[in-house]
Amino acid sequence: MSGRRKLFATVAAAALLSAPLIVSSPASAASPPRSAANVAAASCTGGAWKYDKPAGWGYAPTGSGYYVTTNRCADIQVKPDNDTQIQLCYLKNHDPSQETCKGWVTVTTGRWTVLGTGFNDGAYFYFKFTNTNAHKTGLVAA
Repeated sequence: MSGRRKLFATVAAAALLSAPLIVSSPASAASPPRSAANVAAASCTGGAWKYDKPAGWGYAPTGSGYYVTTNRCADIQVKPDNDTQIQLCYLKNHDPSQETCKGWVTVTTGRWTVLGTGFNDGAYFYFKFTNTNAHKTGLVAA
C-alpha cells in the first residue's frame, strides 16, 4: 500500500471512529431543559393503553375484569376519542365490597384528563359511562 493510501485509510478510519463524538444536532443543543414534571408526565402517558367500551355496555373494561394502576403514573388519566362523561370507580384493598366511585367528569376529545390521584400501584379500577348506547374508545394511563 502506498504512503498516500495508508494516510487516507488512517484518516478515514479516525473520522469514522470519532464521528459520533463530535456530531451534534443544533436543535437538541437549543432545546430547553425538561422539567421533572414534564418527564414524569411523558413517561406516564407514554405507557398508555387503549380502552374500548362497546355500544350497549355502561362500563370499561367489559366483563368481570379491571384495569390496574402501574408505577408509571401518580394518577389515573384518560384521553378519549370523543367527548364523553366518565366516572372512575375503584376497589379499596382489591375488595369488591369496598367499591368506590368518584364524581362524573366531562372529558374532551384528544385531551388528557386526570380522573383520580393518590392510588397505590396495583389498584383495581374501571370506568362508567353515561351513554351506554355509544361505542367509546380512548387511551388510559395509570
